[in-house]
Amino acid sequence: MVKHPNGKEYPLVSFVTPTFNSSHYIEDSLKSILTQEYPKEKIEIVWADGGSTDNTLELAKKFGVKLVKNKLILGDPGFAVGGEVAKGEFVVFMGHDNQLVQKDWIKRMLKPFIDDQEIAAAYPHLDNKDTDSWMTKYVNRFTDPGNHFVYGYANNPLTFGKVYKTLKKAKGWVVYDFQLKNHPILEFEQGFMLRKSAYHRAKSTYYCGIMAVIDMIRLKKQFAYVPSASNYHETLDGGLKQFISKHRWAIDYQLDKRETFGMYKDKFGLKGRMRYISWYRRLRMYLYPFYGVSIVFPVLRALFMYLKDGDGEWFYHPLITFASAFTIWQEAFRIKVLGQSPIMERYS
Repeated sequence: MVKHPNGKEYPLVSFVTPTFNSSHYIEDSLKSILTQEYPKEKIEIVWADGGSTDNTLELAKKFGVKLVKNKLILGDPGFAVGGEVAKGEFVVFMGHDNQLVQKDWIKRMLKPFIDDQEIAAAYPHLDNKDTDSWMTKYVNRFTDPGNHFVYGYANNPLTFGKVYKTLKKAKGWVVYDFQLKNHPILEFEQGFMLRKSAYHRAKSTYYCGIMAVIDMIRLKKQFAYVPSASNYHETLDGGLKQFISKHRWAIDYQLDKRETFGMYKDKFGLKGRMRYISWYRRLRMYLYPFYGVSIVFPVLRALFMYLKDGDGEWFYHPLITFASAFTIWQEAFRIKVLGQSPIMERYS
């Protein structure tokens, strides 16, 4: 019997990833899991596939991945669908473009659960490779400029300590005091680890990973941040054009005239989260499209924040903010004025 350093048997850990024509990324993600310093028989890999037509399914067969059909197609419900069939005591939700950085990532992430039975979830932070594009480095640090404008330091685990009080702190992990109206940008992906017995995901959150975290905050679940654990997130290697394409889709997702989406008749995306957003954040949300196209204010803010925090990603801020805000205005005009359908309706 394999033993954990504390004398207990190693628990089964399931990795859940939604896939859809993911072969460009998924093999590197797989290798980062399979080369972990952790008993291989204690690792389960589950892919919730939305109908891949590339060689994603061949890779699943080659590496012995458990495959489940994701009839809901999209990534967010894919995490939920895969999580339902995962057998692990602990479940890790990870995007297909994620890779575990540390060889002992699993052990680092398990530590808070072993130390404290009240811990329901744990999360790492995103890291960059030297070869990552400037767009990837920006998004991994700030998510997107709109989120950063609205949420500030609450948009990245690296800066949560500047916003939230510390509830618990131990060697290797910390628990912050998250509040509903002051919740962070944190969701069921990018290496989010869950004690499966601690939370069963409500179907009303299937189309929004952030909403699932908000639901856990509402239930007063405790989340441990593990600063020594990180994930590479290989996103936006297609540069600004790819960012605009993804951003357009996300905006359409929010601007869709329907209150509900998919097979579960609950408000989705931002529509579902609005009741948990403070008036201050709402104000900044409405100001952002004007701020973004002004050019001068993003430039001034980038200079101020660079001098304050020293993060080089601020040099990219004016350009990517303008692209983001311009796309918002473009999509709002197309949908609200011209009456065209959002592109995301194809997934209904």
